[in-house]
Amino acid sequence: MPRQRTWARLATALVACLFVLVPTSAASAAEPPTKLDALRSGQATLRVGTDATFPPFEFTDAQGNQLGFDIDLVRALAARAGIKNVEFVQMPFGNIVPALQADQIDVGASAIYISAERAKAVDFTDIYYPGGLAIFAGEKDNGIASLGDLAGKRVAVQVGTKSVEWVKQHQPAAQLITVQTNEQMFSSVRLGQADAVVTGAPAGKYFIAQQGGLKQVGDRLTDENYGYAFQKADADVRGAFNTALKQMHDDGSYAQVTEKWFGAETTAAKPGGHPLFNVATIVESSAQIWQGLLVSIQVILSALVLSLLLGAIGGFAKLSRIAPLRWLGNAYVSVIRGTPFVVQLFFIYFGLPQLGLQLPPMAAGIISLGLYSGSYVTEIFRGAVQSVDRGQLEASRSCGMSHASAMRHVIIPQAFLRMLPPLGNEFVSMTKNSALVSFVTIHELFLVGQTIISRTFDALTVYLFIGLLYYLMTNLIGFATSTIEKKMAVYI
Repeated sequence: MPRQRTWARLATALVACLFVLVPTSAASAAEPPTKLDALRSGQATLRVGTDATFPPFEFTDAQGNQLGFDIDLVRALAARAGIKNVEFVQMPFGNIVPALQADQIDVGASAIYISAERAKAVDFTDIYYPGGLAIFAGEKDNGIASLGDLAGKRVAVQVGTKSVEWVKQHQPAAQLITVQTNEQMFSSVRLGQADAVVTGAPAGKYFIAQQGGLKQVGDRLTDENYGYAFQKADADVRGAFNTALKQMHDDGSYAQVTEKWFGAETTAAKPGGHPLFNVATIVESSAQIWQGLLVSIQVILSALVLSLLLGAIGGFAKLSRIAPLRWLGNAYVSVIRGTPFVVQLFFIYFGLPQLGLQLPPMAAGIISLGLYSGSYVTEIFRGAVQSVDRGQLEASRSCGMSHASAMRHVIIPQAFLRMLPPLGNEFVSMTKNSALVSFVTIHELFLVGQTIISRTFDALTVYLFIGLLYYLMTNLIGFATSTIEKKMAVYI
């Protein structure tokens, strides 16, 4: 009986503890903090994707600081919403919606038109600025007066924008010329590469005021308006932005930001004219260019090391007597060499997050470049090893050396010397391919150049100087491989 009473008391105490602990556990397992809570507490940073080549909405100054109507307005809205940290991420316009879907950014802020098609993938805030497409042609071109006159004409549009699909639907006879940046659109008309531009009216008017050479043809073609894009799951953050936007309209602060970027003083025509090669453009942007050069070097060196490592592993795999390893080596070379580098880059940066693996831009760029170059290094390694007379391996084995020792001390040193010329060529090619990592928001030399051009509209000077820097880097690689080859020759 005492034992039974003891067990009864223990059971009663256990049940009582459960009744006490369950509510406590339920309370402690309350809803986790939302993204908005994390942003307001400073634990998370609001990542804002923008294409800073579209003045006056977003562009950069000579020091690389991002400026513009969208930049100022997003900062003001975030501050009113209680969001402490905001980071602007530079990317091509066409990558903004995919980046939202891949959770690489939280907000798309780059003069994005609100449309039913885009609303299937992202959610928009309330209208923050009236937009609308318009036609712009050369100021001396009287052959284009309406949409109908674009039939058979070359029309420049920016990839990923509303202009592309709208022109296809409403003037299918036009010959579309798609470009990456705002500056390239307008320059294509001034250089005779296109007859007209169809783009947002506010940006077109700003370009005319700043640079001249074009004119708006007729009234606006559409009445679409701009909104900020959010992930479907971020309704609370979007709601906070909408509340803040209404407050700014009510207290007049929105009108102040608008006047700053679209007022009469901002859009007044500026005195133009500069030399064909404007050294001042380079001097003023030297800090920005230097930073971009350092990032490019970091990407190139990191990818070079990775490609050598993958190339050696892949080469040994293809030379292996183990069939599964040979199959893996062959598959690696076949897949990577058989698909474009840009496709691989976009798959790693935009595709893998949908499979649960999200990589930072720098890591995605380096891995993509290293994988791609490594497939070619694999074949260089394999070919160099097989070019060494097989009799030397047999002679080494007959002297009592193991296969691994013979490869290490006899075959590989000779093969390395034969690898150097093709390796130099591959690393030169990789250096040039490194410019493509700009598509995944890495601020390397080429992307920095595009942002400078969007501010200065001096494409000739900037591209010539950037080309010179790439030329120096590739020749430095060639010189290094040639020097190593001469030094190694004495040992063979």
